[in-house]
Amino acid sequence: MSSPPQCSAECGDGIRTRSVVCMTNHVSSLPLEGCGNNRPSETTPCNNGPCAGKVEWFAGSWSQCSTECGGGTQQREIICVRKTEGNFDVLNPYECSYLERPPSQQSCYLKPCGSKWFHTEWSTCSKSCEGGFRVREVRCLSDDMTTSTHCDPQLKPEEKEPCNTQDCIPEIDENCKDKYYNCNVVVQARLCVYTYYKTACCASCTRVANRQSGFLGHR
Repeated sequence: MSSPPQCSAECGDGIRTRSVVCMTNHVSSLPLEGCGNNRPSETTPCNNGPCAGKVEWFAGSWSQCSTECGGGTQQREIICVRKTEGNFDVLNPYECSYLERPPSQQSCYLKPCGSKWFHTEWSTCSKSCEGGFRVREVRCLSDDMTTSTHCDPQLKPEEKEPCNTQDCIPEIDENCKDKYYNCNVVVQARLCVYTYYKTACCASCTRVANRQSGFLGHR
């Protein structure tokens, strides 16, 4: 047996509606000679009790969608109230805990955002000094994160850029020192090719070797 139709009003006077039809005789399958004038009413009054003093959840209007395009969320305030004649009182939510609470948040989708450029983080620099480069991946993606060709090429982020352009600072070896005051003579006499002098005048011999390699590198 089906449940009776709901009253049109949650409280106070309302009406219940039902469907009334004239059926055929199921025994002979022939139409009856009309159902007569005693047609039952399709509506009946109902009353779920006075509205004054009734406790219920009250839902405010939904806020704007959190995003202008694509998927977002919107919220509304839910309060527990007791209706009075022509007004209502706000109660502690505990008073409505036995009632089903309406949702205070829902998803929203205003319009598709279209395609947009996305990029990864920069890679590490290829050199620590004297100019290197770093790279990143740049892709044009649509709302569903699939590859697209509808991004503006002029707005495409750079995929490669220079980095660490500062000069390299030569490492100083604390063990590489001149043991004699006249190591400049050793350098002038081109004696740095010998292991003994190269060790005894390490700092001076290393400096001249770096100058010569730099000179040869720019020829």
